[in-house]
Amino acid sequence: MKQEELVKHIDSPHLSIVPLGGQSELGQVLWLVSYQGEILIVDAGAAYPTRESPGVDLLLPNTTFLEANQDRIKALLLTSGNEEYFGAVPYLVKHVTIPKIMASKFVCCLLEQTKQDLSSDHPLQDIPVENIEVHKSYKIGPFLAEWIRVNDSVAQVCALRISAGPNEIVYMTSFKLDQTPLDRQMADLGRLAQLGEQGITLLIGSSAGIEKPGYSESESTLRNRLQLRVSGAEGRVIVLMSGTNTYRLQILIDIAKTTNRKILLLGDSLIRSTVASAMIGNLVYEPDLEISLDDLNKVDDERVLVIATGKEGNPMSALVELADGTYKGLSTKSGDTIIYSSEIQPGRLRQMAMILDQFLLADIKIFWGEEQGVHVSRTASQEELKLILSLSKPNYFVPAFGEGRHITHHAQLANECGIENDSIFALQNGQILTVDKGDAYILGRIEYQAVLVNREHGERITTFTVNERRAMSSEGLITISLVIDQLGKLVSGPQFDCSAASFRYSLQWKDACVEMTKNITEALERRISELSSNEELDDIAIRALVRDTAFKTLRSQLQTKPVLQIIIQRLVS
Repeated sequence: MKQEELVKHIDSPHLSIVPLGGQSELGQVLWLVSYQGEILIVDAGAAYPTRESPGVDLLLPNTTFLEANQDRIKALLLTSGNEEYFGAVPYLVKHVTIPKIMASKFVCCLLEQTKQDLSSDHPLQDIPVENIEVHKSYKIGPFLAEWIRVNDSVAQVCALRISAGPNEIVYMTSFKLDQTPLDRQMADLGRLAQLGEQGITLLIGSSAGIEKPGYSESESTLRNRLQLRVSGAEGRVIVLMSGTNTYRLQILIDIAKTTNRKILLLGDSLIRSTVASAMIGNLVYEPDLEISLDDLNKVDDERVLVIATGKEGNPMSALVELADGTYKGLSTKSGDTIIYSSEIQPGRLRQMAMILDQFLLADIKIFWGEEQGVHVSRTASQEELKLILSLSKPNYFVPAFGEGRHITHHAQLANECGIENDSIFALQNGQILTVDKGDAYILGRIEYQAVLVNREHGERITTFTVNERRAMSSEGLITISLVIDQLGKLVSGPQFDCSAASFRYSLQWKDACVEMTKNITEALERRISELSSNEELDDIAIRALVRDTAFKTLRSQLQTKPVLQIIIQRLVS
């Protein structure tokens, strides 16, 4: 496969679209739309790390290209208050100059709540935020933008229509076609059909629910199931869910009222969503129904309903912290009932099984996921995706917002719905899709590698650091110390200190140390013998030589590749 050219500027006057996240992954959604030298940014989402990313709290889209082209950016358009589409906004505006942000009233209220958590000099404080009206066209440079109502688990989610000259783009965002939405706001399929009749150049469609047949269930179907679980619980009930699921929050508040329970809300993103949803009238409840964490032990267990989420609205992190006893301000006890009202993240099934065992042994009941009726998907299933393809009838189709298999299967579905294979582009992050006089092609690629974030130790973590931590967790760390003279000759050592690895207790480890000492000594002597009379080995060269020699010996002796730390002390005459 030919390597695509890395592009620093999109100089084409034609329409180009680029995903900087969300392709072959869940979350971290950010798209660029370029036309006549101007850029729109669509969404700015975060993603949760896998267990294979130690020390990483959040994954955010790469802003390198945007930083180099920020004078061309016209606006940031937001479609959803979900963390996967909204969570990277504070990071984005800190690194890129954004002239204005445009979003629905709910997302605007979320932004205001977010501003309160940021420092007074954070760039987000000074950016104009425009509250849009659905189905109204907004002129933004050479673009026209229109927000179109769809359904999700979050209030006021909208698809986007973007006009760029003769080109019409429909960006479907994360959605489902809820026939009985709690707020009675139906998806505007009529407008989508109308656009389809007028002619859609490009459809960007959500793929995450492609593996589920039929139609996704309505949020309202959860009411009776959750009511049954809560009313049947003898002690406290702790519900863990996404921090932005405003419709489920309303259901739980209603259930608390009918079961005579008090509500405790935990998690910053959940509290922000609660306030924003109440501000727009999407959430209705009586303030005296809520209690604070300080009042928790003053209320009888059978009258407590805790609704909680984790960091950045991640319910899985909350579940893990509850199991470990590290969730701030809340600990479980015998008689509790936990309801995990969310999906199990990919790669977490084994961890989930261990947590279930842990809770059950502690006499804590737990219900989880769609299988046990306490969760419904917020993404469109196969029949809904077929309907969107049939209504929109796009010239070109880009399956998006899903893992690799989701995008591949969505592309296959589009082909079954009559879209030719040559008109389907399963884009990877960073790929530039250009439409020129009706023809679509891949122009090249821009830098897209995700930014890895750790809250305690700064904003950005390199991929090298993550790989090193992963190696340390599985293979351990070896520190090699040696003393050398000014010419680089070995005076003392090498000495080996091995930690966090089981092989240090084996007989083979002792043999490996003997072999490494021999090989490192010989390698240094050989390298010094090759030097001219006025040359000397610097510490960088010695460190590289010792590391390479030790690696080769360890692979040969122990079939392992731990992280190596080389400490050099040089004698000064």
